[in-house]
Amino acid sequence: MSISNYSNGENGFTGLEAAIVLIAFVVVASIFSYTILGEGFHFSQESQSVIHQSIQQAGSSCTVTGTVYGVSDSPESLKYIIVPIGLTAGGEPIDITTVSIRIAGPRRTEIVPQNDLLIDTFPEPGCWSVQERYCSNVDNLLETGECYVLNISPHIRTDLGPHGTFAIEIKPAGRAALRVKKTVPGQIDRLTPLRG
Repeated sequence: MSISNYSNGENGFTGLEAAIVLIAFVVVASIFSYTILGEGFHFSQESQSVIHQSIQQAGSSCTVTGTVYGVSDSPESLKYIIVPIGLTAGGEPIDITTVSIRIAGPRRTEIVPQNDLLIDTFPEPGCWSVQERYCSNVDNLLETGECYVLNISPHIRTDLGPHGTFAIEIKPAGRAALRVKKTVPGQIDRLTPLRG
């Protein structure tokens, strides 16, 4: 085969063409990897944000700080439920005016609204109030070292009779709910400690 056949026919793949193709592959691969890494970092930051919010919510909820009592003027069912609450260790203050309360039993569920007068020894029937505040100042923030005694007066008392079981959910706005499960003993007195 002579040299003239190479110059007149199809030329071979030159080094310059090979370099251009290689550079194109490298550019496309870098753009692709930059996009993938950027999405990965974005997803990672969103996941961290969700984790931090969850930790903040779980760490900022309240806890029961004493015995939960039922108060009644009849042996048939409880009229009031007394729940002492405080902050969990390291929790942030809770604005008590943002708290919602729900009572759930096997037969009925009821959302108990806040009493018109929040700081009140005995709330209106079907409402809840803060009966007492210990180691507290005059604001409505439940802070570290403070104890608020909630007095809950459910309107529906179907599950509050002897041997009844129910759960109280105390949920500050934007925080994790505190769920307290209780059982009413067989005999209801004027002041009855509730079993856990």
